[in-house]
Amino acid sequence: MATLQKIRNAGPVIVIVIGLALVAFLLGDVNKIFSANDRNVAEINGTPVSIQEYQARFKNYEEGMKMLTGKSSLDDQNQKYVKSQVWDKIVKNYALSSTYSDLGLEVSDLELAKIVSGENIQTGLDPLTKQIFTDPNTGQFNSQAAINFFSTANQSEEGLQIARFLENEMRDNRKYTKYASLITKGLNVTSFEAIQLYKERTNVVDFDYTVKKYTSIPDSTISVSDDELKEYYDSHEKDFEQKESRDIAYVTINIVPSEEDMEAAKKDLEYYKSEFAEIPVDSAIEEIINYVNANSEVPFDYRHLTLEELGDSALFYASSDSVAGPVYENGAYVLKRVFDRVMIPDTVEARHILIQVDGEKIKDIDRAEEIADSLKTLIKNGADFAELAKNNSADQGSAIKGGDLGKFTEGRMVREFSDACFTGNTGDLAIVKSQYGIHLIEITYQSKPKKEKVRIAKIVNQVRPGNNTISRYFTQARDLSVNSGNDIDKFDDLIAKENLTKKIATEITPETEIIAGIDNPDALIRWIYKDDTEKGSVSEPFQDGDIFIVAVITEVREDGIAPLEQVKDEVTAKVIKKKKGDILSKEMQDVTTFDKTAKNISFSSSRLNDDGIEYAVIATATQIEKDKISKPIIGENGVYVLKVTSKTGVDQIESDVAENDRKNAERRLYFTIQRQIFEAIKDAAEVVDDRSKFF
Repeated sequence: MATLQKIRNAGPVIVIVIGLALVAFLLGDVNKIFSANDRNVAEINGTPVSIQEYQARFKNYEEGMKMLTGKSSLDDQNQKYVKSQVWDKIVKNYALSSTYSDLGLEVSDLELAKIVSGENIQTGLDPLTKQIFTDPNTGQFNSQAAINFFSTANQSEEGLQIARFLENEMRDNRKYTKYASLITKGLNVTSFEAIQLYKERTNVVDFDYTVKKYTSIPDSTISVSDDELKEYYDSHEKDFEQKESRDIAYVTINIVPSEEDMEAAKKDLEYYKSEFAEIPVDSAIEEIINYVNANSEVPFDYRHLTLEELGDSALFYASSDSVAGPVYENGAYVLKRVFDRVMIPDTVEARHILIQVDGEKIKDIDRAEEIADSLKTLIKNGADFAELAKNNSADQGSAIKGGDLGKFTEGRMVREFSDACFTGNTGDLAIVKSQYGIHLIEITYQSKPKKEKVRIAKIVNQVRPGNNTISRYFTQARDLSVNSGNDIDKFDDLIAKENLTKKIATEITPETEIIAGIDNPDALIRWIYKDDTEKGSVSEPFQDGDIFIVAVITEVREDGIAPLEQVKDEVTAKVIKKKKGDILSKEMQDVTTFDKTAKNISFSSSRLNDDGIEYAVIATATQIEKDKISKPIIGENGVYVLKVTSKTGVDQIESDVAENDRKNAERRLYFTIQRQIFEAIKDAAEVVDDRSKFF
């Protein structure tokens, strides 16, 4: 694992990104491996994507991440991130590979070298390289760290695989960046458009107006026939285009631990109490840390606490060989033991020189300690610490600042480093071994006064529902599911009878990742999009951690034009509004007096005083002649009549006057394209996403 450690120390590395990239290399180009008979998870540009391909990519990304992070499993957030990255990669590969070839888009070796070295910073660093080799202390790309890694990667098979994989990712990312640039650079704002934008912004009008709101006519007084609805729907079909989605109503039933569960958790913790107390008070801190981490659900917290921070005087002043508890706190039973009573500052400042094993000049940790000891002797004899740090420290982020780490509190540094800084004294030189290597530390500042603080070792046992408790809640959820009988009204009646809270989730798509109150909605979404799930279907109970979920489908939308029956309420509202507009327009034909005034209105304005957003009214006001009374204008909130009383602006301007408008418009256009380009690619590729049927 030496190569991985180099990467971590070089940046340090954001290992998640490397993990995602590594698997792309390990997998290679698998677009055409699987047979046409495989089940398909998607179709892109008419080409099927098999479930086997997707799973292979996902597994490799997942395994790569676990290997590089040293974890046996990934949390939900990282699982979702991998899922998203794998999908985006597949879409881009299938949608754009032929386009790259047609356009001749390539990335040369020289260009790749510039990406690694950071020489292309003016055009934007490759995002993958930047994330991996950005120094967290400075926020700057560490080009030397990147160069060092790639120049030594061939020293191990693992390092070579990662380097090849990173190269593949950088090439892909750079190709996509070039493709996006071709699109954005091909769009511009003309001088004519800039002048128009300038006029729309600077030519302003004042006008008097009056309005009759649609709300002045009750909806109940307007009759609408089916023929009128059909006529409006047919003539406005494009307004009712929709993407595939579903609406659900659902309940979440909390699985609450019983008294029996609480007693069981307490009894389990009591088992550890005597053993915890038997650890000698003068034993090495590692023995207590290891015991806590082996038996507690919450990792050991090495920070020292004052009496005020702890908020428990009995515990603060307790003997270090006694164990308090079990006590119930925040859903868990806890054993507590105080130890390591010291006088330490709240804040320290230090600088360090980090010596790391590199397998070449520094072959082992003993040699690293020897170098640190030699540097310590030089400093004691008058050598400049800052110069030695710049020339010898492996921590490049602090080395450029003479090793200075600034001020920090406990918890900011690894424990061994932190303990040396807080328990020592200002001016001390200390040599400390940590997971990063050997540190030569000089303490340059400690806040005063020092305060009495203690460490608290805790064994935490969360109270969780037992099998009997889970079974009782499952029965309640199952009965709700079965007795609803795939009937929305029955579902509503039963949850009201059970005093359960109905929740609503609308426009759920196969890509939806968040449903309120549900941590992991994947199983529910798979059910929502099963072939036999339809409007009115009630789900079986789904368990998500400490809740059971039962849902009913309340609406089904398919890709394309929504049927009239589905949007009937919306169409009815629009027809009623149109009829009201016709009625009010006739009533306002002869208006000559006005009761409202609007000032400094330009074509780019949107809001009309407290009457809301009224684009049609504003557009009319900026175009009509001064002192002329307009015809009735059917607006968003009512029907208006207006008379312009003042016009300010210019008709003829030079293009250079509107240069800022042109630049601003191009900037807006650029960011709009950047946000929407990937969605446009997916739309053009006619992506059929069937992932929800499988996972």
